[in-house]
Amino acid sequence: MAKRILIPVDFNVESLITLKKAIDGLGDEKIEAVLLYSEYLTDSISELLLYSPKEKKSKLIPDLFNEALTILKNRYEKNLISVSIEFFHGYGKNAFNNLLEGNKIDIIYIPSDYNLKLTKNAFDPLPIIRKSQIPFQEISWTRELNLSNAESLSNLFI
Repeated sequence: MAKRILIPVDFNVESLITLKKAIDGLGDEKIEAVLLYSEYLTDSISELLLYSPKEKKSKLIPDLFNEALTILKNRYEKNLISVSIEFFHGYGKNAFNNLLEGNKIDIIYIPSDYNLKLTKNAFDPLPIIRKSQIPFQEISWTRELNLSNAESLSNLFI
């Protein structure tokens, strides 16, 4: 059975290095990855009625991020069975634990040296992750400062 892992992302290519390092660390184990993006929901009732995760993904996820994800899927095709993207809109530990239980997450991998670059409505899920019932592992890597998304793409090949 595949191990289900969760990794917080900000839709910058550099945030995928955590996924790459997690896969490398798990060796030949089969993996199902869930990429987590955390953001506050709007207070607008009309926006909530028209809310569509699929449409939200198409607006938020840049082409370069999708390209980097495709590179990882191709590079680790023997290990990486699936990759899905989940939005988390909850405000507390219980909501987060429900998300983990619903996705059957075995372990969470978080970056130790990388701070998620948050957009307007996004929030950092790391404080909630650290309080969750699921074990987490911090992953570090050497970062080059001020890399663009395109330059970060080359780090997925190292």
